Amino acid sequence: MTYKNSALQQKPATPDYEAKAPAEKIIVGVDVFLHKHQLSASMLAERLKLLETAELELEMITNRGVKVWPDGFPETFCTDQWRCRFMLKAGLTQLGYGDIIRLLSLISANNLDVIKTENLCTFHGEPGFMLGQGL
Repeated sequence: MTYKNSALQQKPATPDYEAKAPAEKIIVGVDVFLHKHQLSASMLAERLKLLETAELELEMITNRGVKVWPDGFPETFCTDQWRCRFMLKAGLTQLGYGDIIRLLSLISANNLDVIKTENLCTFHGEPGFMLGQGL
C-alpha cells in the first residue's frame, strides 16, 4: 500500500497573515493592590490621599470587588486586601512609568505592603479596564 498522493500528506495552504496597526495605548492610571489588616477603607483612604502625586490622585478603593471608598457601605465585610485606584489628574493626558514608580515609592516608604499593580490604559480612547462595582 502506498500513500504518496494522499490528502493526509498534502499540507493545506497557510493563509497570509496581515498584522493590524497597533491600537493607540495611553496609560491613564494604576490599580495598586495592598495587603493591610486592621484598617478601615476610610482610614486607608486618608493615608493614601496624603501620598497623591502631581500626576495621580486616589479615585476609589475596592475590597473583594465592591467599592468601599468613597461612599461605600459601612456594613461591607472587608478582607485585608485592597485595590486602590489612582487616576490621572484632570488636565493631564498621559502617565509615564516613572510617575507610577514615584507613587509606589511613596506608598512603600509609608509602610504599606504593595501586592501587585495593574496599569490602566485606554485603547483608541476607550477604557481597557473595568470601572469597578458601583461606578
